[in-house]
Amino acid sequence: MKGRLSQLDGIRGLAILLVMLHNESSMFPSLHLQDVFANGWMGVDLFFVLSGFLITGILLDTKDSENYFRNFYARRCLRIWPLYYSVIVLMFFIVPAINTASARMVFEKSSPWWAFPVFLQTFLVSVPTQAAGPLGVTWSLAIEEQFYLLWPLVVHAFSKNQLRRLAICVICLSPWLRLLLLSYGVDLYSNTFSRLDGLMAGALIATLIRSPNFAPSRFIKRAWILFFIALSLAFLLEAANARWIVFSLSAIASACLVFLSLCSGNRLLLRVLRNRFIVYTGQISYGLYLLHKLPFDSAKAFHIDSYPLVMAPILFAACYGVAAISWKLLEMPFLKLKKFFDSKSEGMHYPDGRLVVAESIQ
Repeated sequence: MKGRLSQLDGIRGLAILLVMLHNESSMFPSLHLQDVFANGWMGVDLFFVLSGFLITGILLDTKDSENYFRNFYARRCLRIWPLYYSVIVLMFFIVPAINTASARMVFEKSSPWWAFPVFLQTFLVSVPTQAAGPLGVTWSLAIEEQFYLLWPLVVHAFSKNQLRRLAICVICLSPWLRLLLLSYGVDLYSNTFSRLDGLMAGALIATLIRSPNFAPSRFIKRAWILFFIALSLAFLLEAANARWIVFSLSAIASACLVFLSLCSGNRLLLRVLRNRFIVYTGQISYGLYLLHKLPFDSAKAFHIDSYPLVMAPILFAACYGVAAISWKLLEMPFLKLKKFFDSKSEGMHYPDGRLVVAESIQ
């Protein structure tokens, strides 16, 4: 099999639903969804792990190809930049021009504004998660863009075994680095150096399954056990406000889920991840992630957030509508240009030859 793996779209769909429900459930306190999805922010770690897995796989599979760097960076720009810079223009130019009263708020909450176009908000904005509107979620995109910039150089310079050892080192050292950062009063949630273990957990999976002696069946039972233990401990320690280790546990649970979605063959898991709604959600997840605050913020601005049982479904449907329009009219035309930056690769093969992963949902 070669091409798109629907369960990976399903992983994205699951991740974005968790994030959206976490971010917006507090708008309707009478529904008590904020308690149910208090840990929905962990969906971001699922995104990080999946990104580390797919990007590392792409880089490994195209490492010896012609125009390795040009093709990778061009394809990343075509995927990320059109919608991202549209949001930048909307928030820093269009919104202030339409409503001058909101201009001051936008620039005060998102200062310095020029950090956003260069993906440096995780370093220069004091609390990037509190930036105005959709800018408040761009911190994770900044981390991924920083990863995209540097990781191709690392993959090109190091062997697969060296990459595996590097990933393990980063995963093991990350909790202690977070403890150090915490002692200096650093906000761990949106700090680039606090979220490296998720990316590296994905990279580790990508290197492992490309090893000639790797047998996925040997690790499936262990992955299930580790998934439930890590997730349970993450919930427990999050209640104790110990995020320096919670991020590690969330990354481990996310990595197990990605691995199991690829290798376990579990019918229930695959049925959930291949559900048409979940898969479609994953396909438009980038637009949902960047744009989901717009309908909810608009409802607050116009004071139409009463009657939660009616408004909550309407606003979530509006999120899907906006993301679908973005997908069709903005993202897809640019994605079609990726064909000019193709790299020949053999993809990823399991030792028994039963699976080949091309670029999948990237």
